[in-house]
Amino acid sequence: MAKPVKTIVLRVLAVVSFLIASIVMFLSNQTVQVQNSFKVKVKYIDWNGFLFCLVVYCIGWLYNGLVMAIPSGSQLWKTVIVLDVIVNILVGISLGVGWQTYSLIRQGNIYAGCAPLCGITPYFCSRIMGSLITSTIGFVVSFGLIMGTLHVCVDPFLLGDNS
Repeated sequence: MAKPVKTIVLRVLAVVSFLIASIVMFLSNQTVQVQNSFKVKVKYIDWNGFLFCLVVYCIGWLYNGLVMAIPSGSQLWKTVIVLDVIVNILVGISLGVGWQTYSLIRQGNIYAGCAPLCGITPYFCSRIMGSLITSTIGFVVSFGLIMGTLHVCVDPFLLGDNS
């Protein structure tokens, strides 16, 4: 029994999107001179939300890469749907945290005394935005994989080749 081509293409797309998102997030930093008096260095690691996103994106591309390496007739395929759901829940949570943290650095919060940073560090903010958009694409692809797998598992009358 061979792996369906659709599944391989979607897994590769998920791996690539999570890999790109993690690389862009890891390389997100900027140093600016503010009014010729002091320098401000902004990195992703300054916010716990972005650090959490980076870790989850790495889990996402490693997991999808390992799933592609599982042989077709292996008994490990029985656990893939459960692990797909768990990884997708993690990615969904990290996206919520990432978008909220991005909103905080873009708009600031006057009640918490947090000034908006995107006016000062536009390069940093655009890289974070690119990472979040790319990981959102990976999340949608992973969700599509789960829905396709559930469709195959739930429909007992589905016979024939699905490639």
